[in-house]
Amino acid sequence: MEKALRFLLVLSFVLCAGGTMAQSVVVTGVVSDDKGDPLPGAGVLVKGTTRGTVTDIDGKYNLSVGGPSDVLVFSYVGYERREIQVDSQTTIDVRLALDMSGLDEVVVVGYGDQKRINLTGSVESIDGAAIARQPVFRASQALVGLSPGLTAIQSSGRPGADGATLRIRGTGSLGASNDPLVLIDGIQGDINNIDPADIESISVLKDAAAAAIYGSRGSNGVILVTTKRGKQGAMTVSYNMSAGWQEPQTLPTYLGAIDFLRVTNTSESIINNYQQNMATNPDLYPDTDWMDLLFSESGFQQYHNLNVNGGTENIQLMGSISYTDQGANVVNYNFKRYNGRFNSDIKINEKFNVSFDLNFSQEQTTEPNSGIGPIFGDAFRIDPTQVAIHSDGSWGDGWSGQNPIAAAHDGGLNRRQNNYFRGLMKVNYSPIQDLNFSLTYSPEYRDIFDRNFNAMYTTILDWDTRNTRNVPDRNSLVNTNTRVFEDNLIGLASYSKGFNNHQFTLLGGYEMIKSNWGQFSASRTDFIIQSLEQLDAGAETNMRNGGSATHSSLVSYFSRLNYGFKDKYLFEANLRQDASSRFAPENRVSYFPSFSAGWRLSEESFFAPLDFFTEFKVRASWGRLGNQQIGSDFPYTSNIILGANNFLFGDRVATGAAQNVLANRAIRWETTETTNIALDAGLINNKLNFTFEYYVRTTNDILLALPVPLVVGLTAPQQNAGSVENRGIDMSLNWRDAIGQFRYSINANFSDVKNRVMDLGGLGQIISGNSITKVGSPIGSIFGYQAMGFFQSQEEINNAPTQFGAIIPGNIRYVDQLTVDTNGDGIPDSPDGLINPDDRVIIGDPFPRNSYALTLNADYKGFDLSIMFQGVGKRDLFLQGDAIWPLFNAGKVQEWHVTDSWTPENPNARIPVLFPTSSGSNDARASDVWVFDASYLAIRNLSLGYSFPTLKDKLKARNLRVFTSIQNLANFNRLPPGTNPLTPNGSSGAIFPIARAYTFGASLTF
Repeated sequence: MEKALRFLLVLSFVLCAGGTMAQSVVVTGVVSDDKGDPLPGAGVLVKGTTRGTVTDIDGKYNLSVGGPSDVLVFSYVGYERREIQVDSQTTIDVRLALDMSGLDEVVVVGYGDQKRINLTGSVESIDGAAIARQPVFRASQALVGLSPGLTAIQSSGRPGADGATLRIRGTGSLGASNDPLVLIDGIQGDINNIDPADIESISVLKDAAAAAIYGSRGSNGVILVTTKRGKQGAMTVSYNMSAGWQEPQTLPTYLGAIDFLRVTNTSESIINNYQQNMATNPDLYPDTDWMDLLFSESGFQQYHNLNVNGGTENIQLMGSISYTDQGANVVNYNFKRYNGRFNSDIKINEKFNVSFDLNFSQEQTTEPNSGIGPIFGDAFRIDPTQVAIHSDGSWGDGWSGQNPIAAAHDGGLNRRQNNYFRGLMKVNYSPIQDLNFSLTYSPEYRDIFDRNFNAMYTTILDWDTRNTRNVPDRNSLVNTNTRVFEDNLIGLASYSKGFNNHQFTLLGGYEMIKSNWGQFSASRTDFIIQSLEQLDAGAETNMRNGGSATHSSLVSYFSRLNYGFKDKYLFEANLRQDASSRFAPENRVSYFPSFSAGWRLSEESFFAPLDFFTEFKVRASWGRLGNQQIGSDFPYTSNIILGANNFLFGDRVATGAAQNVLANRAIRWETTETTNIALDAGLINNKLNFTFEYYVRTTNDILLALPVPLVVGLTAPQQNAGSVENRGIDMSLNWRDAIGQFRYSINANFSDVKNRVMDLGGLGQIISGNSITKVGSPIGSIFGYQAMGFFQSQEEINNAPTQFGAIIPGNIRYVDQLTVDTNGDGIPDSPDGLINPDDRVIIGDPFPRNSYALTLNADYKGFDLSIMFQGVGKRDLFLQGDAIWPLFNAGKVQEWHVTDSWTPENPNARIPVLFPTSSGSNDARASDVWVFDASYLAIRNLSLGYSFPTLKDKLKARNLRVFTSIQNLANFNRLPPGTNPLTPNGSSGAIFPIARAYTFGASLTF
């Protein structure tokens, strides 16, 4: 029986092989363009395999195929791809039409879409593939470097909070939000709440002409996210997964115990004794590497996504579920997310169609209760001669009970569960051709539950006596529940008509947004059994509770007119009326118009000699937008505080109320006006595309809390008083081509924006800590002392103006600025002989400028490679405290401090003398000594993949691809070792470092 089976298998193989050889045929032909001219180097590929060839100089090809069922794919960069089944043909000549996808490409814009050739505003489109290419858990991270004018800054690697801060064309407001409006399928949402694999495309609306249709919500730009939808055709099932680990991209390196004792001038006898006992008695002579103990975990992370897509002519469905698990290198930090999205489109008849979408998610975030500040701050500060963990596993006392390793492990946990649900129902009705009505209703519900348990743990105060300390002295639990419900209703009517080379499109709409927010909290202390983290397990003697609620609403009417003549002369006008509950009734309504125009010179007859241009368009726009995100739902009213001013009548306490904020009913919208001039060009059959834009963005009527006399006794009200200007350029350059079967693309972009405060309502400047906002300078400039080197001798100290504290050679020598007006002309012309806060000046600008990115993509015979470079050419970074000051508050010393600090032999050092400092010391001041050049070039992402044509045939799969990727591979900069250029300005070290992630994954589609 076994021999018979073997014989049958061999016979079957021979017959199959013979049949294959018998069916093998050679196909020849010529590939040419739509004019009949040959296309040398065109690709000819047997679909689903890596068998293929390229045409010769005459456009001819010769290819062996498996049989009549094979399909040949003909392609050439800049031309449309064609697929032809072989059947019984042995000669197949093909003409390829010019690929006008770059022109006919439909781009999502406000409340609709437009062909790219008809765009007159500034809109940048990002394909979902560019997002999926980066295995990130937060979609905002993937936007880094993808669009000129969009600044995405990821400044933390903390799981669940590692999204990027987004800014479009700079910062325009001083008190209101500078975040762009994010719309997901037309409804406001959080871009970080989306599974990146569900994104079909992203449109970035950068100027007022593109964003004006969103009126009061669009002053900081708009990001439109379109999710994937079902497509007509056979049902496909896709599974995508990735797994890997992460590590801190960079960490400071500190001196060990012996070197630390030396730089702190410890006597040599003590050092020798310490060194002799370290190995045998680490409990009394520790050499603690706090960084190594803190970052002790593997940082494992995984992602799984299952997607179903397909449908008939009348019904298309897309369903997606995913699971994300992101660990960290620090114990007890974790983020989990469960996502589900179901989009459906149903055609009822030729006039009616409806869409039903559901999106839900649950996010679970866990982190130590002590939080980033105490844990990371202490780990960056406590010196190596303090014990973290004793030899028997007990916790050392660290620094008077501050032991960040103990706090991370046993100090209790903060747990957050964020449940999110959004539904969307859209009805489209087209009574006649070119006329369409739609109604969209989308409710959104978010329920956030925080459980913060502060656990008590025990440290060893004295190893010899075993005296202990409880940290903290009592445990506690705080539960907080936040609920948000939002209604969104949108009604649209649009009409398009073309006649005699004229094309009109009219859009009118209504939108209502209503939001309700409520919060309740309760707490108890003294939990006898710490594992019972429920309120009833705590003592009743310290029960607390509280609650609050608020609401807001926005009602809007808007319209848009698009006109085009011969697809050559283009015009667009928008107008929106917004009424917001955040303003008093008399100032509630405002109007936001915009106008834009475009001229496609490439369609003019006089442009014909420049036939290497496929497209050449100039455009200009102007528009006005508003900003209602001003931090309070009722900023125009007086605040009344209950319970803070009670009265005593006899032996009874009566609850009192008091006003604490001065009201100003006259406040109105902040407004932003943007003027944009741009050039779009496509060359060499759209192989090369170029865009250049210049803009001026001015924000007026900025809401500021200007000072009021102290005798008023109330907090200053908001007033419309400020003005800020942003001027900048955006450029992008894209090239795509093929050399035989090797296809590649190069995408580069560059942007720069210069920010300047124009007016502060009569104030010359607003100072907040080490930051200043001053007329004529950028918002939030770094403010501190200007150094003129270091004191080299006691004689210099004696002859210099008085500075801070006791001064020794090697301390920073500050410039005594001109602060005294000696001739009465109102202009300071002389120093006062004293270094004090009046001598502070602007010493840097923390906002990144000259942002650039370069993305290289290539594929060859199933292999695909992508590498992305991203950088910033100009940014200043001020560091302070434990992040940079050696021996600050009895803290430790980084290795580079030793080589770069002042000594008599190194008088021109980078930093001052190594000497213990505190907050009152001379060197522990904000000065340009601690301001660093934070420009950088980063290898943001490197990924390599391979598709298996043979294996996927055996599995009956449509696609099988494996890949590996490294996120945040390298960063080249001029900062001190261990410092990341994405570190937030003013950092004192208490931050979660950016992570480098190594990922392996696969995608399989049936």
